[in-house]
Amino acid sequence: MGDGFMKWTKEEKNKKFVIALVLAVVLVIGLTFLPLNNKQSQPITTTIKQVATSNEEDYSTALEKKLTNMLSKMEGAGAVSVMVTIESNEEKILAEDRSCNSQRSEEKDQAGGTRVTDSMQQTNDVVLQNGNTPYVVKEYAPQIRGVFILAEGADNSAVKNQITEAVSKLLDVPVHKISVEKKKN
Repeated sequence: MGDGFMKWTKEEKNKKFVIALVLAVVLVIGLTFLPLNNKQSQPITTTIKQVATSNEEDYSTALEKKLTNMLSKMEGAGAVSVMVTIESNEEKILAEDRSCNSQRSEEKDQAGGTRVTDSMQQTNDVVLQNGNTPYVVKEYAPQIRGVFILAEGADNSAVKNQITEAVSKLLDVPVHKISVEKKKN
């Protein structure tokens, strides 16, 4: 009866181990797909791109107005029209509260075998300020694809070069992305 009892307890321990392992796997999978808290925060990556065409248009329109105003005051430029094209959207980097929990468990059975179970849980919560708006750490303006300028004085190469250099320096855009052409009278 001693051998039968030992065999029965060994099988019972193996069943308990298998059940515990299955429950651990289900728990890890459940934690991966279910939110852990109900507060008003969102898991995110380090950057969030704002996809708002109206903001993009506002940005390029404001640049166009400022450039038109400044360039038309340049000596020899005459009447000026400006078009600015945008390559990428505005990019904001939000403050995050990050936490990472890892757990390792080692189990040894009577046969000398060892089972190691690793689990890791990582959460990224956006830091909110009053009014539940995200706290923005950095904000990058949209990238400029190119600038097209029509100027009455563009037939003069000196004026054309001055306009190109001014726009390049003001917007930090390479010269090859700026086109200056003569405007019709």
